Amino acid sequence: MDEQATKEIILPFYIHRLLFMLLVLMTVLMLILNLRNIKYDKYLASGSESKWRSYPTPKSYSTMRQKVGTRKLPWTHRLLQCGYQNHSFTPEERSEGTFLMKMIEWPKPPSPAVPFQKSSDPAHVRFVILNSTKTFYVGDQLQVMLQMIDFEGHPKQYGGDYLQGWIHTVDLKAGSAGTVVDNQNGFYYINFNLSWPGKVEVSVSLVHPSEGIQVLERLRKERPDRVYFKSAFKYRGASETTVCNLCLPQTKPLCNFTDLRTGEPWFCYKPKKLPCSARINHSKGGYEKGILTGEEMRYFQSEVNIKRPILPSSTSYITVEPLPRAATALGECARGKPMLSPSGFYYKDQWMSTTCNNRRFDTPARITDCLRRKNIYLFGDSTVRQWFEYLTEFIPGLKIFNLGNPKNIGPHLAVDLENNIMVEYRPHGPPIRFNTVSSQDLHYVANELDEIKGGKDTVIAITLWSHFSTFPVEVYIRRLQNIRRSILQLLGRNPDTVIVMKTANVQALPGEVSLYNSDWYSYQHDLVMRKMFTGINVAFVDAWEMTIAHYLPHNLHPERIIIKNEIDMFLSYVCPSRKR
Repeated sequence: MDEQATKEIILPFYIHRLLFMLLVLMTVLMLILNLRNIKYDKYLASGSESKWRSYPTPKSYSTMRQKVGTRKLPWTHRLLQCGYQNHSFTPEERSEGTFLMKMIEWPKPPSPAVPFQKSSDPAHVRFVILNSTKTFYVGDQLQVMLQMIDFEGHPKQYGGDYLQGWIHTVDLKAGSAGTVVDNQNGFYYINFNLSWPGKVEVSVSLVHPSEGIQVLERLRKERPDRVYFKSAFKYRGASETTVCNLCLPQTKPLCNFTDLRTGEPWFCYKPKKLPCSARINHSKGGYEKGILTGEEMRYFQSEVNIKRPILPSSTSYITVEPLPRAATALGECARGKPMLSPSGFYYKDQWMSTTCNNRRFDTPARITDCLRRKNIYLFGDSTVRQWFEYLTEFIPGLKIFNLGNPKNIGPHLAVDLENNIMVEYRPHGPPIRFNTVSSQDLHYVANELDEIKGGKDTVIAITLWSHFSTFPVEVYIRRLQNIRRSILQLLGRNPDTVIVMKTANVQALPGEVSLYNSDWYSYQHDLVMRKMFTGINVAFVDAWEMTIAHYLPHNLHPERIIIKNEIDMFLSYVCPSRKR
């Protein structure tokens, strides 16, 4: 056989063999990808899909990141930097953390160093009501649009500004929050549901420019120490005080107060002479100053670009006609339902849920009837302590049992012996910015839940947000994972246990407050919490929308009328019908 004939036989053989091997390789790769997708889809399907819009990363930033490199550390890496070495994460928890971190990614300016003059200037932005000449009816949607302008008067070409919008009718004491859509090209749309008839006015404000949010993100990652804490140590007449925190640099010996059950870390610098076991309390130390560099301070000016109103281009209101047909009746308030947005609206100063027929508890007798023979546990920060204060002030028969703790700190206990009612408030574990609380009184919520038997006469409310704003969001995710695990175990023991999650609320942001406690931090925590508890048999009190939609000024501790509406919503899950 000559050489040419040999080539004609062997060459097609090798070509076919190569094609076959490529086909096998592609099939294997497809199987691997399908298996990965199936696993991920199974995780996502464990709860109802979130209704909250995530912000995709701008193309310019994606391209820049690809040039630098695609290697990315797992979300647990930052936890290891903050003392979470003893934690073990399930594969589901690792996947969830990755998903949540991606979900809350915020659009970034095209350059990390944008001159102040090219940042967002709300004073020269105007919003316009789309289709303002049409006839609107109750139940319709209203949309407004705006284009962000910089201080030089030029339209901005990228998004990432944090806006809040709401509609209201002053005479009716009516209001509702809007949903902001960022087109990531300088244009923003805000959607509103029209829920009552009459003259309805639109209000929009810039909470933070995108350039300011860049700074907030940097501080959250690089300066978790910007709020620091202290603990006193006392033994045999001697006393010392040292600095404490989560991500505490090991510049000197540490006392390790990591919780043995949850693995939640906490550290203090070791006293020079006293043992770590001599720790007696926990307190807020203070706020680090001088944490901004260059022009960064200019992005945090109260009268310029923090919670600054945006004016309308012409009219700021529309007229809404009554609905020609009767509205659809809502059922009783039940746990486990997904939270919609808007979740409700105010009408004549009363919160009207859009998901269920929430009740009014306008008299002490109604609340007493609802809580008779029940144990109520309130866990969290001072915004849920306001619920304890409201209940004990409003119900004459509910008497505070003096535990000797300061009023604005707790823990607190109140009882109504005649009606067999117990209400307990307990602050969540560190980090918590209270003046001084006994270290023996600082319990982690997950541990408290593990000690509760549960049942139909057990009611639990939990809120967790404000005191985590200065820390990496990974810390917040991990805390909620621990709490959720305990909630699921409790519901496994006694499914009739009523558990209610109270969301964050908006607040005033004067001066440098936003560097430590911004609405943007709270908003991100709120997105995470809502997603993590979707599909679980708990209820939500949407304090976020209830504070945005109300006519009163934003306040870290909302006024009494807002608390009253929060309590009404809370008790509507405890006693959804008059029969209970």
